[in-house]
Amino acid sequence: MSRRWILIALIAAAAAAASATAALMLGGNGAKPALRAVAIDPPVPAPVTLGADYTGAAVQVPRAGRPALVTFLFASCPDVCPLVGDEIARALDEAGEPAASRIDVVAISVDPKGDTPANVTAFMRGHQLTGRMRYLIGTRAELSPIWSAWGVLAQPTEDITESLHTAKVILVDADGQQVGAYPGALPFDTSDLAADIEALTAD
Repeated sequence: MSRRWILIALIAAAAAAASATAALMLGGNGAKPALRAVAIDPPVPAPVTLGADYTGAAVQVPRAGRPALVTFLFASCPDVCPLVGDEIARALDEAGEPAASRIDVVAISVDPKGDTPANVTAFMRGHQLTGRMRYLIGTRAELSPIWSAWGVLAQPTEDITESLHTAKVILVDADGQQVGAYPGALPFDTSDLAADIEALTAD
């Protein structure tokens, strides 16, 4: 892991800590599920994000009535992104059905040049995420506003194995509110994310 990535992770962790409370309950409503992620309190509306995934299919997040898990990756990443992909796949396995099918899992590219359909296809297959996660790709002009809307720092480089970006996983509830996040340093606990998936998708 490069020093620059560590710096980005530390910045992300500090920013999340500054904006989140130490409470694990979302808001003040007892009906809201308790999450193990860092709470975003008060919740923040998730920016409506439209685009196309690596297959060319349309992607929208959030969708009405559907909780979501949103993260930011690049397929040729040699260290952090593969860990995130593996943790998400394991968390979906652990949460099981019907929870895993009731949440939209969306990755947003931070490498417009390197995240080609072929590269993303290989990443999805390699981490058992095909059919379980949507991976939004696009040009830098298309993706830059999305990064800004989600509060993500992304600085693609000419080296396709290195892209400086905020490392975090954001949880969005069925009302389209950002309610929790796993920011900064990894790995996070798979069981925690699985529990949060179950909580967000509970009837």
